[in-house]
Amino acid sequence: MKGKAFKSIVLVLSIVLMLVGGASAQDDGTVIPIEPGPETSLPDYIGAPAKAHPTANSGVPQDPNLAPYPFPHSHSDIWMSDTMDIAGPLGRNPVTLSTTLAAAHENSWMIQCGSMSFDSHGRLIAICFGVDEASVVLVDPDTLEMFNYYKLGVIKGPPYGEGDQKILLSTFAIYGYLDNRDLLHIVSETKKITTLEVVDTLSGPVFEPVDDGYDLSELVGDGNRISGVMMDFQGRYWINMGTSATIYVLNPKTAEAPYLDLPRVNLGEGEFTRNGLALTKEGAAYIVTTEAMYRVDAGADDQPYIVWEAPYETIGEVRSGQYEKGSGTTPTVLGEGKYVAITDNADQMQVVVFRTDERLDPGEDRIVCEVPVFDFPGGGAGAGSNSLTGLRNSLLVQNTSDYLYDWGYEDAPARLVQPGKPGIERIDIDPNGRGCTKVWVNTEVTSNMCMKLSTRTGLIYTQDRKYDAENDVYAVYWAALDFFTGEVVWEKLAGTFAKSGLARFDNWWEPLAVGPNGSLYGTVYGGITMMRDTP
Repeated sequence: MKGKAFKSIVLVLSIVLMLVGGASAQDDGTVIPIEPGPETSLPDYIGAPAKAHPTANSGVPQDPNLAPYPFPHSHSDIWMSDTMDIAGPLGRNPVTLSTTLAAAHENSWMIQCGSMSFDSHGRLIAICFGVDEASVVLVDPDTLEMFNYYKLGVIKGPPYGEGDQKILLSTFAIYGYLDNRDLLHIVSETKKITTLEVVDTLSGPVFEPVDDGYDLSELVGDGNRISGVMMDFQGRYWINMGTSATIYVLNPKTAEAPYLDLPRVNLGEGEFTRNGLALTKEGAAYIVTTEAMYRVDAGADDQPYIVWEAPYETIGEVRSGQYEKGSGTTPTVLGEGKYVAITDNADQMQVVVFRTDERLDPGEDRIVCEVPVFDFPGGGAGAGSNSLTGLRNSLLVQNTSDYLYDWGYEDAPARLVQPGKPGIERIDIDPNGRGCTKVWVNTEVTSNMCMKLSTRTGLIYTQDRKYDAENDVYAVYWAALDFFTGEVVWEKLAGTFAKSGLARFDNWWEPLAVGPNGSLYGTVYGGITMMRDTP
């Protein structure tokens, strides 16, 4: 793993969630905008409105147990494609809104919403966290008024990593999902699976626990925690750990407390999983550890087993711009299920594409291609802490290298550590599946927000951070890139922050979302931002 050390980085986002029973509240949901940053001489709007250039749809089969795509979780669907068959904004007279979600947090200047879903009423549901606090919020998608929130307690997890790369864990609870009944399934108390529903009352909607959930404390044990949970086509929970490479399968029809006998498989001693996993209709899961890529299947008996494993290049260190050792990406399935892709941790980071087949044909290798990315002047060695975006045979990758902050401890203000490296690239798998081709390279956009691709507009949505040297401030823009050329089509200013101040309009590797109303939503340190077209 390439290792530019974090420069005095201690991420104090200690937000491993502990559900506090009966803590549902309905305080004043009045929208308090994120405090404006300093003035900038950069323009408010760059470029011109786009004309839609639709592509083929995503082709991802709908998991019947999840909310309709792309609304169940942060990566859009079961293949973790970050692609959506709905339209986002075209950049016509765009307006922006923001909210601090003030009623939902009290102790922290920052609050990040790691996963955003939209229920059948179009309401935004987000799992949010700050320093020593966390909550689930219900938000009006048009006004950003907060209908309600469910307060969550916090458990400070032990730090992992070495020296100045230590991180106090908690963000892994963002890997939950909204199901086909508008029920939110999340990890709470680091070792429980909890389900919340929104109940409409005379005084307004409130969050309520559906049942007692699944307390896996005895199974998980001390020193470990659940990193993520997802439900497959067969209605089973796939559960991965944060400090080991053990994968569990929990079938609600057969599992019994204390769950010590849950079917499981360990992918390798000394390996860890830091991100989510991708699933397929056939019951296969694709999981990347700190050392290798795995396909794991589970049959009718729910017992998971390794179908194949493939190591990837790694220099064995946490590289600058990632919080995880090894690959920083959740695997992305694409190509009608024939391929799965990640970024590795080679000296110069690469996009790596694997064949998903259980058995290879004569002369085939497991790896289709290894393509170095961001190897242009100024791109650095590359880093990737966001999932790849996948559409058919195309992959999009963004550079998160050196995009870091030092929050310090307790009440210490945030300060920018490094300005970040630019880069977004498109890699296509050759039609014959025998290699890959780099289609385009964008060397302008510096982004840390997980991208989304709309097949209805042909636009890639993300955020772009620019430096205003005249005023010594950073400006954060909503940005739309052309999927076919990689060119920036338009950018709209979201907000600014001082170089040594609180970076309220920036974010921590979090996902962008597009709602049913066609608006963009971003989770930033100051709360939630939004952009929409107007007539």
